Amino acid sequence: MEKQGISVYLDLEGSKTLPSTTGWTKEEIVRRADLVLVLGGDGTLLAAARVVADHQLEKAKSSLPPPILGINLGNLGFLTEVQTSEIFDVLTKVLDGHYLTEKRLMLMTRIIRHGHSISESHVLNDVVINQGSKARLVEFDIYMDSLFVTSLKGDGVIFSTPTGSTAYNLSAGGPIVYPEMDGIIMTPICPHTLTHRPLLLPDQTRLEILIKKGDSVIVTFDGQVDHPLVAGDLIEITRSPAMTTLIVSPDRNYFEILRDKLKWGDRSHN
Repeated sequence: MEKQGISVYLDLEGSKTLPSTTGWTKEEIVRRADLVLVLGGDGTLLAAARVVADHQLEKAKSSLPPPILGINLGNLGFLTEVQTSEIFDVLTKVLDGHYLTEKRLMLMTRIIRHGHSISESHVLNDVVINQGSKARLVEFDIYMDSLFVTSLKGDGVIFSTPTGSTAYNLSAGGPIVYPEMDGIIMTPICPHTLTHRPLLLPDQTRLEILIKKGDSVIVTFDGQVDHPLVAGDLIEITRSPAMTTLIVSPDRNYFEILRDKLKWGDRSHN
């Protein structure tokens, strides 16, 4: 890429593998980049998406956020679609302007304690409220646009985007939702009342979760960043003004990835 006159910025961790290069913070890279290239797995891409979202919000939408191209270094991912064997072919097409993008909904979460916002996060996959180190039930009330939805007692609850529907949400019995759809999926985790079931809610809504009881309750963002909660805390979840733009593989579609990852139609036995 440098031979084509393209400036390449490596993050601090990546620059350690190439001693002759200069490392940059992820925030510095996003400020300069027209394209963010992520090498790793889905978790690496989720972390990059949050950095890009923060930059987009700082800019107050004055400029479009750089698209993200995920190169998978392990097993095929839902987000990092491009394999290492395809990287040069795909990069050539992308640099020539021949590529497709998908815009993915993100969620914004605020933690409100004693009437004051103490934390704000933007996520691409999910927001999870559950018990921390102690195996006890969590009790909370859920509201949508100030309307009471339900009181829930259980191991926790997942609020997922369509993109995150194939992650923790799926493991907890939630539905798979096509990633370009708009909506918020609410999936209880091992509810005490077995009649509680996942709900697909409008994306243009405000969800509020009031923590009523629970020791060591935490809220986790994209499975990577967590924040401790106490009884009386209010967690507000809305659609984020930021969106993630992904460059998708021209040689692989979403259903092909689902078939491969979930082994649909696989009759083999170990």
